Amino acid sequence: MDVKKCICLLFSLFTLSVFANSAIARTAITVDWDNLRPAVAPNPIVLPELSREHLSKIQNVFTLMHSTESADEEQLTALLAELKQDNIDAIELLNMREAYIEAQKLASQSLTTEFDGKNVRIPGFLVPIQFSDAMVATEFLLVPVAGACIHMPPPPANQIVRVSYTKGYAMRTVQYPVWVEGVMQSSLTTEDVYIVDGTSNISMGYQLQASMVMDYH
Repeated sequence: MDVKKCICLLFSLFTLSVFANSAIARTAITVDWDNLRPAVAPNPIVLPELSREHLSKIQNVFTLMHSTESADEEQLTALLAELKQDNIDAIELLNMREAYIEAQKLASQSLTTEFDGKNVRIPGFLVPIQFSDAMVATEFLLVPVAGACIHMPPPPANQIVRVSYTKGYAMRTVQYPVWVEGVMQSSLTTEDVYIVDGTSNISMGYQLQASMVMDYH
């Protein structure tokens, strides 16, 4: 083989390699929502099982604790003593409840960095937060359940992806699932966003710069 043919062959192999690597880079990784929720240790706080009657009394204790009325203070003292007779320390249980909620919150904010900087493809439902035109969403939350964040508490932070799509996606309703493709980054942020039923303070675990949004098939 002469030098000219050898150079041409090497150039061809190099070109094929570049195209192959480019194609691999463009290939999106399909991500399931469970992939975004890393395994965490069980909640270290274990709340005791209580009867409906005791739960109701503890709820009353919580309400009375935030009252400034003297009559309510007397009622609170009597209710605490009543629960004490049943070997229930209402104050301790309320403190345990606060610790339990905080532990659950931390677990919901645990993120994975496995997909940082990678091109991913993930299905879900859109919650629009910014439009370029009527029903053309350019900023939205991607969530695993239809209607999440609307008239209901938001999902955990690690189950919300904040998506930017400058091209804009013409929506029908929030009940239709979509595929979203783009580069993802783990980043816990909390933001006041306006949704159809008002402004909500929502924690989001991931950001995604979308290159494609299409109907789910």
